[in-house]
Amino acid sequence: MTTPRTSIIMPVYNTAQDVTRAIDSVLAQTDPDFELIVINDRSPDNADSVISRHLAQKSDPRVRYILNEENLGLAATRNRGIAEARGQWLAYLDSDDAFQPNFLETMHAYATEGIDVVTCAHDVVYPDGERRFRLRGETGELSGHEAMLRLLRDETTPYVWDKIFRRDVVEGLEFIEVNRAEDAVYTVTAYRQVRAVRFIDDSLVLYSVNPQSITWGSVPPVGEMYRFVELLKEATGAHQGNAAEQKALATYWVLAFLNGAQSALRLNPENLDSYLLECRDALRWPLLVKTLQVRPFFGAAGVLLRLSPSLYKLLYGAYVKKMYGL
Repeated sequence: MTTPRTSIIMPVYNTAQDVTRAIDSVLAQTDPDFELIVINDRSPDNADSVISRHLAQKSDPRVRYILNEENLGLAATRNRGIAEARGQWLAYLDSDDAFQPNFLETMHAYATEGIDVVTCAHDVVYPDGERRFRLRGETGELSGHEAMLRLLRDETTPYVWDKIFRRDVVEGLEFIEVNRAEDAVYTVTAYRQVRAVRFIDDSLVLYSVNPQSITWGSVPPVGEMYRFVELLKEATGAHQGNAAEQKALATYWVLAFLNGAQSALRLNPENLDSYLLECRDALRWPLLVKTLQVRPFFGAAGVLLRLSPSLYKLLYGAYVKKMYGL
């Protein structure tokens, strides 16, 4: 059995209308040396029949289709894909997104000796069909440790779908089930153990803003956000590190609860007032002071939320409408 250069893992849940586009974007790669592992996590829509029919028509031996016996969740489904993977590199694609045809070819061109992760820019695709280029941070090569700090400061993306990972360097690393933050914990942990990360400005992924997705259509429980930041502390050790590490971790702490508050303000759940109060309580002044020193904008947003949720709601509503059309 030959070893493919890249294993692409694609979980499927409630994306019957988009999954064939995602599959075809992989099959259209200019670098053909890959395997695609499609895992249906007991999607309640008709994704199973859609995928089965589509793959029967394609008849491509590089694609394996797996149907979970029961719903496992995103993290466990990706972990099953990792266990099934045979490739030298790992890539992840959400089933409502798509790769550009040159995703693999371009990413591997930058995966030189000593580079264990490559991350690219992407295009955001809005509900009205508009597309916008997005690149977070600077391009170039960073040590794994510096990449970890920049991720915590939100200067690089936490996603896994805009990256490829050298498998033998991240061997044994799995996703942890934590509400909407599986990618960040995985990527932070990977950065801590890799040698170097290459950031490029080629836009190689189409990321779809889906108002019904977990990211845009749900409010993360406050308890899960505390669990998330505790996982980050465990993964990075930054809370016991030097000043730069502590400030970076404080920034991501503040961002976690800002994001939770933003979700609640956007979706307006019945417990909005009590939820915002819990988020405000999590934005402790020592954390806000550290955040202001390295990311003044986020620190100021945290101060604003703590002092005036009503004004924060007004400003955030204008931002999300401009940026995402929601």
